Amino acid sequence: MASILDITLLSLQSSLVAVAGMLVPALLVASYLVRSQGRLAFAIDLIVSMPLALPPVAVGFVLLWFFGATGPLGSITEGLAFSWVAMSIASAVVAFPLVVRAFIAGLAVVDPRLVFAARNLGASRLRAAWDVTLPLARRGIAAGLLLGFVRSFAEFGATIVFAGNIPGDTQGLPSAIFSRIAAGDFSGAWVLAAVSVTIGGIALAIHNRLVSNYRDRSNAHSNDRGASNG
Repeated sequence: MASILDITLLSLQSSLVAVAGMLVPALLVASYLVRSQGRLAFAIDLIVSMPLALPPVAVGFVLLWFFGATGPLGSITEGLAFSWVAMSIASAVVAFPLVVRAFIAGLAVVDPRLVFAARNLGASRLRAAWDVTLPLARRGIAAGLLLGFVRSFAEFGATIVFAGNIPGDTQGLPSAIFSRIAAGDFSGAWVLAAVSVTIGGIALAIHNRLVSNYRDRSNAHSNDRGASNG
């Protein structure tokens, strides 16, 4: 049986990898959705949001089929299922809609006139995004990544289907708590639950603080913009 430290480190590892893997795709999707409308944007938003409407177990089942031996990518992803990488993929898929939503909120408050000015001064679209958009949206992006970490860290349903519950390999904190309860080891379950609450609570507190500060700054900028327009 894996130690509490090993179980915790595995959960942290899979969650951090999931967050790192979500960063660029979520930024690209959020950047498109925040400035686009129409059927394509609606369809992309619907697809991205789908994990929110599905039971996590169903998400795990779809991933198991998609990356499994008989799935579309089975020939090149053999052995991916029931590994710690599968834990990260499952967590990322479930958390991705929340990260995109947070990124959209962060990008939406960036004054498009600043981006337009940068483009007029000769900056490319990528340069304007790097020098103007991302710095102004950095708090919203950081809050989105923290929210993604919290959701990934707590993921259970999709992970246990796609990655399994193998002690020392794919048994993170949620599945370890489940195993302790199933075995009647309630004291062990309480210890693991306390570790989960501590780590998740700290990350969530930082997220909420960032969101609060970001909201205050956004309201101040909106008031300043309204005053200048008046």
